[in-house]
Amino acid sequence: MTPRQIADISVARLGLPVPTGKLVVMHVIAEALAAPETAGDFEDALVDWTATRRLESECLEALSVLLIAQARPELVNRVRAAVSRPSLASEYLVALASGAPAIVRDWRGCHSGKAPHHVDVRISEELLSSGAVVPPIFQDTVERLEEISGCPMSRQWAYEFDVLSDRFKDITDGYLSYFQSRDRSTGGQFVAGQGQLARSAFLRTLACAVELWGMPEKLAARYAYEALPADPIYLKLRPGPAPQWAQGLHHSFDDESRSSEIAVRDCLRLIEREEQGRLLHLCATVSDTELRHIELTVFGVSSPVVVADAKTGVKFHRWMVGKLAPKQDGLRALTSPFWQKNDGLDFSPAVLPLIGSHVGYLQFDYVECFPYVPFSTSSMPDLELLPAAGRLPLMSQGMHVGDFNSWYWKWQPSRPMGWASPIACYSMFSAEAAQAFEADVGAPLRYVWMVEKWTRDKAYGDWIEEREIGSLSEEAD
Repeated sequence: MTPRQIADISVARLGLPVPTGKLVVMHVIAEALAAPETAGDFEDALVDWTATRRLESECLEALSVLLIAQARPELVNRVRAAVSRPSLASEYLVALASGAPAIVRDWRGCHSGKAPHHVDVRISEELLSSGAVVPPIFQDTVERLEEISGCPMSRQWAYEFDVLSDRFKDITDGYLSYFQSRDRSTGGQFVAGQGQLARSAFLRTLACAVELWGMPEKLAARYAYEALPADPIYLKLRPGPAPQWAQGLHHSFDDESRSSEIAVRDCLRLIEREEQGRLLHLCATVSDTELRHIELTVFGVSSPVVVADAKTGVKFHRWMVGKLAPKQDGLRALTSPFWQKNDGLDFSPAVLPLIGSHVGYLQFDYVECFPYVPFSTSSMPDLELLPAAGRLPLMSQGMHVGDFNSWYWKWQPSRPMGWASPIACYSMFSAEAAQAFEADVGAPLRYVWMVEKWTRDKAYGDWIEEREIGSLSEEAD
């Protein structure tokens, strides 16, 4: 095979229906674009692949590669020119990749015109609102736009979906069962034909609203954000290689004779001994056999005494998802805010969710194994993380104060319902930073934890779920 053929095959794998596969391929392409010996072939392959895309949402995946690769302006212009299905979202990504403001374009030809009154679109309206082909946020957004504009957005979305489905009859979901296990009650997120058609129809509806209904383009562009494959700054965030001690962590609950609290304590001791720091957050599978699967989540909190209501502690950290997240410094870094004290809690959280309220399908693994990072404090202000792959330093004013790490573990595209993604993640402070943190907040670091256990009595049987929540005693710290 020639180098160009290898590049063509590699880029074509962006068409995989598995989000993790898409993200890995994007990073591989970005690495090839950065290497002088492969850049030329991969640039040409990416431009040609973009030119053959028939749906607006597919073009967004090609443009996402440019953000990961920090592509030179000439390549950005070539890919933009190759986009045959432009949208408000594609113009937004081009502006990010080029650093230049989006060019206001004529949106004629980027939609199918107003849905005729005599066309029955009820079946597609029901399908799109069901959440079966795209997440419910799309329907929520369409309903919100319909309410504020008075325009028939839901009907237009369904009409655009029907037009695209009729035009491209060969675009189907294919055989997704190929990616699923034989076990019952398994699930996963796939971005197949129906989903791409629905996302593209959504973008075409926004173009129609701008062109024919007078919707302000800036407003429509904000809503087009929902169709992006990922919040752009998180495109570079990806699990890396597992640490050497990971095997011990992922089998730490195999001994059924130990209590959960002792097993949790031993997990913390393992990580802190190996990493020479203080753990702040952990989410990982800690036992996985044919008849037993256990997941552990740990949150660091500051409290003068052991947290009495551990359930509230766990629930509060989950409540923060979508409500609190680090501030984005362009596409460069994520900067943690300070914690604003809440008198209604008997503890202060040490960490906040790493990912914000907008989530695309390329972030699926992290959403199912949600990462957290520490708040800034008076002695560690502007605590920031630069998204990349694998182990990442947590920095404060140029000082390395801790780390965030994530890795794949027994990764598969599907898994039983309710299980977390087959990745693990943790964040931690160095020993010195942990001492500074405790001094800043005026209380020691303690932990609340949750163990989720699935068991069954035979292979391919039904899983039974149990959940245990607790806090570590002072003796276990």
